[in-house]
Amino acid sequence: MGDPEPSTAEVWVPSLIGGFPTQDDRVPSILLLVLFICSLSPWIKRQFDPNTRTITLGFATFVFAMGQIPVFTFRGFRSHHHEPGEILGEWMTTYQQLAFAVGYTGLMLDLVSFARVVLVNATLEDQRRGSRDRPTLRGKIRRLLWYLGFLLSVVSGLGSVVYSILFVFTQRQDRADRFWHLRYASDALPLIIILTFIGGLLYIRPRLEFLDKPAVDALVKLSLTLAIVPIYRLTVLHYKSPSMQIFPSEPFPASSLTPTRAKVVFYICHILPGVLVVYYIHFINIRAKFNAGPYGDWYHNDKKNGIPQLREEGVLVEGVGVGPIAQPKKPTIRWWLKFLFIFESRPSRTRDAEKDDFDPDRESLLTLVPTRSVSGDKSDKAWW
Repeated sequence: MGDPEPSTAEVWVPSLIGGFPTQDDRVPSILLLVLFICSLSPWIKRQFDPNTRTITLGFATFVFAMGQIPVFTFRGFRSHHHEPGEILGEWMTTYQQLAFAVGYTGLMLDLVSFARVVLVNATLEDQRRGSRDRPTLRGKIRRLLWYLGFLLSVVSGLGSVVYSILFVFTQRQDRADRFWHLRYASDALPLIIILTFIGGLLYIRPRLEFLDKPAVDALVKLSLTLAIVPIYRLTVLHYKSPSMQIFPSEPFPASSLTPTRAKVVFYICHILPGVLVVYYIHFINIRAKFNAGPYGDWYHNDKKNGIPQLREEGVLVEGVGVGPIAQPKKPTIRWWLKFLFIFESRPSRTRDAEKDDFDPDRESLLTLVPTRSVSGDKSDKAWW
């Protein structure tokens, strides 16, 4: 049975990515909901371990996983309650399409930040491996990847604006056609960026000395996995439907992306790549894998922020990694012992002692006060 042809009396709008939620979405939605919820636990657990804690590194992946939970909660609920002619909620439909459109770009932002750490590490001086400091190359790498991340953010913002006013485009045919073209732009640009990123890593892999090649290979594989999402989207964006809200009746037209076969392709090509990337990033030790600190490498100027330093052979050492060289804390006197020597700062002096300007044998009692200092491994040191 062929797809119905558009008429002049109705507005034909781009079809919903993923189609309308039906009984075919019940099991996948419940499974994906459980998977995304479970993916948060290793990220939360990581924050309590100072050796694996990440602050900004990998945070976009956590946000992506959180954003998918309401999407599949909604799809799972609607798969139980739907009838032909029923109108879907405007707000949740908009959020669902927005999450599908720009979610994977957040994952790509994390991959760019990982790549920056790996490439910057290759430019650092390390006597054990015989590498010299290369500040000029480090600056070029930082600028290039900063521009790439900025471009991804702009594209993500473009997609967010377009999909946030989704139903404004459904009122007139000229607006629907404009939205159809904007959808192509919001998916073609991320694909170009991802392919450029992969090509750049493959180009620099055999040419940059002291580069962590296993880490680069992991980034290439993750990027190739994410590239499946925009490729799939570009292949289905040409489909149109008479409505984005009114639930169609069976048999579902192929152009609505609601039939069972279309749903299978959607979950495999659009959702599964994101799940795989989320689980990889959340379940591995990011700091050990990419040789980074909790913040990654987000500095722009060595003179201002300090030259970053390498980890010690991949060992998880607090304060060591890509970032400014940590300055040791000054020893501080324990507050409760200061009261014991409060009078020592102004000792009583005899006339004979006042005549002596300096006594080398005289030692302040404060030098015997237990102090708290920080060693190389950040452990507390005390005289007892």
